[in-house]
Amino acid sequence: MNMTMVLIAINVLVFVAMAASGVSPMEPTSLELLKWGASFGPHELSNEWWRLFTAMFVHIGLLHIGLNMYCLWSLGPLAERVFGPWRFLALYLVSGVAGNVASVGLHPMIVAAGASGAIFGVAGALLPVLHLRNIPAIVNLRGRRGRLGIGGFIVYNLMYGFASTGIDNAAHIGGLLIGFIIGYAAPVARSHTGREAEWRTRGVLIAVAIFLTATFVGVRRWRHGYAEMDLGRRALITGHTEDGIARLVRVIHDDPDNEQAHYWLGAGYMDRHMYQNAIEEFETVLRLRPESKDVFVLASLGAAYLDTDRAEQAIAPLEKAVQIQPDSARNHYNLGLAYLRTRNFRAALGSFQQAIELRPDDAIALLQHGYAYQQLGIPDSARIDYARVLSRPSGTISDDTRAKAQNLIAGLPGISKTH
Repeated sequence: MNMTMVLIAINVLVFVAMAASGVSPMEPTSLELLKWGASFGPHELSNEWWRLFTAMFVHIGLLHIGLNMYCLWSLGPLAERVFGPWRFLALYLVSGVAGNVASVGLHPMIVAAGASGAIFGVAGALLPVLHLRNIPAIVNLRGRRGRLGIGGFIVYNLMYGFASTGIDNAAHIGGLLIGFIIGYAAPVARSHTGREAEWRTRGVLIAVAIFLTATFVGVRRWRHGYAEMDLGRRALITGHTEDGIARLVRVIHDDPDNEQAHYWLGAGYMDRHMYQNAIEEFETVLRLRPESKDVFVLASLGAAYLDTDRAEQAIAPLEKAVQIQPDSARNHYNLGLAYLRTRNFRAALGSFQQAIELRPDDAIALLQHGYAYQQLGIPDSARIDYARVLSRPSGTISDDTRAKAQNLIAGLPGISKTH
């Protein structure tokens, strides 16, 4: 059996299935990758340990899978010849898991995927065979070209990984080290026969499996806050807000600089209308990450400022939010409200106009648009906006909004009040 082609086929089939389901073949999102089994520390560290296995078959775009499968196609046949197909398969899978354990331990907050940890394990296993072991059956593979080929592959790719962003060298190194251990200790094809080779193979793999299990248990204890944070996040998403808040408070007590915990705790406080608490959490997120472009944090902070009568402070985060995400009607509306409350009526007019263009059926934005006109001393334009609000069919706007429009239009110059 050609195990290399089997592994390539599995990787390609997973990629094709992802694309067929609507995942972008060039730039898949983190959420799409997670849906298909990518690695993310908080998930593995809570209860989704199986991602340590599945992540090695998920790839982040066409270029990613193309490069990885080329490397596997280049190294796989040699490794199969050296170790045999089934030992090669075990080497590949164990190295992939090792790479993901290293990634989760060192970079728990990144979404990671790909076969590179497993491929580095294959390269790492070939290295001691070509350099350190005196095995007559493969002496013809020990020429200068063979040594430089494997060593050059490892050195070049590690250096490239350290010099580039977006490459998870922790997974590369984790897979490489475990692969090296297996390559140094496990029997190669035709070098041992019978029960001796069988038991030696089993012994090496069992020892490595025990080591990886112990390492993962250690990582879970070391990074336990990330598991608790993920449970808190999931509690918030499923509506168990109080439980989620309690878990996140515990995480922050143990790890005050855990940015993601502050992020989700702020979201929980917003859900409970605990706006002052939310402000403290979102301000902490921005302190920990001053150049943040997270629209949710900026918009939520601005909204919380508005809800605590701090309109002047709301302006800066809301202005940044609409610059980053100009198609959010809600953020334009909140920015208009902040301008309105600080008596910058001209700026408020522009923000409410943006909100109306993005969401034409927003009667409240239209009402505030008219009010900004009224404060600027342009009653005719205000009257038009109020009339448009009142012309909305019954049931499409609240009674409170309709009553406000009636009161405002009645107070404009030239309008008679009825008794």
